[in-house]
Amino acid sequence: MTAIQPTNSTLRDKINSDGYNATLNEINVKYTEMDKFIGNLESDILSIKDFESEVLSDEARGYDVGTSLDTLGFQKNSLEIDLDFFVHMKDVYIKKLYGDLYKYCDGIIDNALAIEEIPAGATKESVKERKFRNMTPYPAPMIPNPAAKNALGEPVEGEPEEISDPYAKYDMNEIFALINCTTSNLRELAEDIGSFDDKIARATERETRGFSVGNLIMNLESQKTKLTLEFDSYIERLGKFLDQNKNFSERCLKRIQLISNEIVTAEEVAETTTDSGAPDAGESTI
Repeated sequence: MTAIQPTNSTLRDKINSDGYNATLNEINVKYTEMDKFIGNLESDILSIKDFESEVLSDEARGYDVGTSLDTLGFQKNSLEIDLDFFVHMKDVYIKKLYGDLYKYCDGIIDNALAIEEIPAGATKESVKERKFRNMTPYPAPMIPNPAAKNALGEPVEGEPEEISDPYAKYDMNEIFALINCTTSNLRELAEDIGSFDDKIARATERETRGFSVGNLIMNLESQKTKLTLEFDSYIERLGKFLDQNKNFSERCLKRIQLISNEIVTAEEVAETTTDSGAPDAGESTI
């Protein structure tokens, strides 16, 4: 489905496709860094477990380990809670980013379809699906729950008949594809709005020739103004939406970075000592 041909590019020029992708790139960098710090947390937890085993062995041989096992256990449990939180938070956040953008794109498509001609043999729903370019729907479609019935085909208590498709994929690659789909539909909407000028001019010309056009010109101008205001709102909201998400990703990264640096490696300690100006062998100090 192609949009109505434009009469000017004023609205299209407001679509900052490169800027949108640049902001998403910054968000993607932050979440890629988060993966690194999530890996650090996992490594820290394993290191604590290894040290716990050493302390347990020392205790079994008669060494006085005091309350170290309690404090190590508390530290390990705290880091495991932090790890679960950040892994879950990242997953939830990316899904929300995708979901908000999907609903935003859905509204743009609806506005375009309100004035576009639906091809013969097609439906508004099928055209809308094509405009979405096979993007994964949000929320995820419902599918039969394989755990809803037992081996005898009897319903399992507490299990719903349908569940959200667990294979629905929402990640940064999908979000990049969705922003490109969104800007493409913004361009089509701009073209549709541009088509009003010819229709208004034609109606005005007919009116001057004596045609009784009633309120046609006024209605077309009002509809064009309404769609133009909505288009401008889409542009402004999209820019602010992406900037807000970029700022949020920066805050999330700082939080997990702080927590993941709680335990450092022996190499990092040695590097810190060197950087702090510890004297080399033979160097005199005051």
